[in-house]
Amino acid sequence: MKFYKTTAMKLMKSILFMVLIGLALGYTLSCSDDLEDEIIEEELTQGDDNGDDNDDGDNDDDGDNDEDDDDDDDDDDDEEDEEFEDEIIRHPSLYFVRLDPNISEDEVEDLLDDLNSEEVWFREEINLRLWNTTVFPYTDAQSQQITNIDEQIRAARTRARLNDVAFNLGSSVQSPMASQNLFCFNDVNSLASLGTNEVKISIFDSGIDENALQAVGYSLDGFSGYDYVEDDEDPNDENGHGTQITGLIYSLVGQGQSPTNIAFDIRKTHDGQGNGFVSHLIPAILDAVNEGANILNLSFSYQDVNGDTQNRPLRLAIDYAEANGALMVASAGNTNKNNDAANIISFPASYPNDAIISVASTTCDNKLSSFSSFGLSTVDLAFLGENIPTVALNGGEVSKSGTSYTTAMVSAMAAIMASQNGNTTAIKCSLIATSQFSDDLRNRVVSQGTVDFTSALSNMESCN
Repeated sequence: MKFYKTTAMKLMKSILFMVLIGLALGYTLSCSDDLEDEIIEEELTQGDDNGDDNDDGDNDDDGDNDEDDDDDDDDDDDEEDEEFEDEIIRHPSLYFVRLDPNISEDEVEDLLDDLNSEEVWFREEINLRLWNTTVFPYTDAQSQQITNIDEQIRAARTRARLNDVAFNLGSSVQSPMASQNLFCFNDVNSLASLGTNEVKISIFDSGIDENALQAVGYSLDGFSGYDYVEDDEDPNDENGHGTQITGLIYSLVGQGQSPTNIAFDIRKTHDGQGNGFVSHLIPAILDAVNEGANILNLSFSYQDVNGDTQNRPLRLAIDYAEANGALMVASAGNTNKNNDAANIISFPASYPNDAIISVASTTCDNKLSSFSSFGLSTVDLAFLGENIPTVALNGGEVSKSGTSYTTAMVSAMAAIMASQNGNTTAIKCSLIATSQFSDDLRNRVVSQGTVDFTSALSNMESCN
């Protein structure tokens, strides 16, 4: 009897063990199937994303059946744009160096040899040098193999005679899509007549297409400038963004007339794809200021780490411009991020200089645009930035959106104010103090509202 009980118990244990194994195998197979489903779904999603990249941005007006799909596509595009904007772009071989001003030329040559580099330019005004790594990989004096720009920066920072080393950052002037189809630019198109003071506006962008501007009656005869991308004296626009920005400023300051006391200075800092580097912008700013520019239009932004900016290369140029009395109008950025608190934010708009006016974009109903960056302490003003008509490369009209175009309009306002005896401090102060309150902009920009140009123009005296 005991034998049978023992045998039965062993048999029951064996059956239970087999059942447990079967359950475990079933669970494993189920997990495996779920994982395969996730991988397939991810691949399909990536395929959809790649397809979206080829979308021309036209609105779909076919009907309500596509509404959900459109919303999904917009969400995907927004996520891709945010990822792109958050990325810090670094030049693969160029980097900035600051040395002791008393260093000898022989010592400079020794450092260049150690770092397998050559000097591209040296700007004595701010004691800043641009160096280029001639080839990767290479072995430095400490027998370390250097294969990329990150390792180059680390290697350079170990040299005792180098006071500072920094990456050469890049930016893009690509424009976001508008969040609405409303067109209200005509409500703000009329500003005011120019005063008698002469004003020089420097525009840092992709250059200009003179033929396109002349086709719509805009004459920039005798403009100054330079092409820092190709290193020549012809800042020809192959992208379109610079022509759009210049045309918009011209139309607003001219008000249908040729603005004879406004001098245009065109500094090409971005290439045909709309990409540019700080190494283009720094000498452009220094040259423009040295040649008497009053207002600098910066319709773009570089993404960089939010932190102490005191000795950053671009900040040195901004400080120089401020010390020489220039007023800078800069795009807050199209990342829809808080420039006060985010880890990666938009520059030069976020530099703390008093001579910078940082500009956000709004909709027709005075709400922050869905793409616009903001910041209670880092963004000064807000103004319309959606569906702004301006000049296309072919000489026709194109409607564009983004803080770039808001910046251009504020630059035009600043130029008119400057022509009517407004100094740098008074212009910024009056634009902020007279802005119309908007509950949507509360605690998002310094002005707490949108620009009221008429009030700003008439109240400059209270800020002098």
